[in-house]
Amino acid sequence: LYFGADRVRLDASDYQRFAECFVNYEERTRTIENPDGSESEETYVVAVAVTDKVELFEKISRDYGKSLTYEQQSNAVNVWYLAKYNTTAPMEGDDFEDWSNWHGGGDVTYYDLPASEVGGKVVELALSRLGHPYSQTYRGKGNYTDCSYLTMWCYRQAGITIPGTAAEQGRYMVEHNLTIAKEDLQPGDLVFWSHKPNGRFMNITHVGVYVGNGMVVDASYSKGKVVHRNLFDSDKQVLYGRPR
Repeated sequence: LYFGADRVRLDASDYQRFAECFVNYEERTRTIENPDGSESEETYVVAVAVTDKVELFEKISRDYGKSLTYEQQSNAVNVWYLAKYNTTAPMEGDDFEDWSNWHGGGDVTYYDLPASEVGGKVVELALSRLGHPYSQTYRGKGNYTDCSYLTMWCYRQAGITIPGTAAEQGRYMVEHNLTIAKEDLQPGDLVFWSHKPNGRFMNITHVGVYVGNGMVVDASYSKGKVVHRNLFDSDKQVLYGRPR
């Protein structure tokens, strides 16, 4: 949270500096009644919370004079959610909110990987979970799952271990040279979306299993269950991976 600062040396001004990244100051006027009964205009300053996460990242980056890592962005989003909702930020989901122009991807190198030998098995496993209820809190208990638990579970059953969140699965694909181009998608491959800024790797918020013929199986927050649907929101797809 402190961007490399020595916590032992932090003082009140450091906390103030960090807190002020979360607000903009606006000068306003109001009418006040004077002791003699007359009225006059008074100027005052108010702190207005920053609600645009991209603006928040930019303010912190500008104030600290450095480009923020995804982890630092994620910390900032969690602070914002704690301040407003008294809870940490949701980790992932396919709810679209107001981020119609958001695209959180980055430059990725694609590889000409052989089709996964376990792709067909992964598709069968994904389809076997259709209709199972969505929950980040209870994922892994009974039939509950969220998007990344579904993909992790499918690959684990097929003998391949991948991380437990959508963003970390995406990071794993990039760091292990397992990324592919969209035109090379085969059944069993993973598709990653960035629907809104969350500060995690490539701002990835959602993942699903490509099952062929332009269709995907994913545990959908917006639908409340595991669904089989068209490969949606092409402009929000930021990464494709082939674990093997």
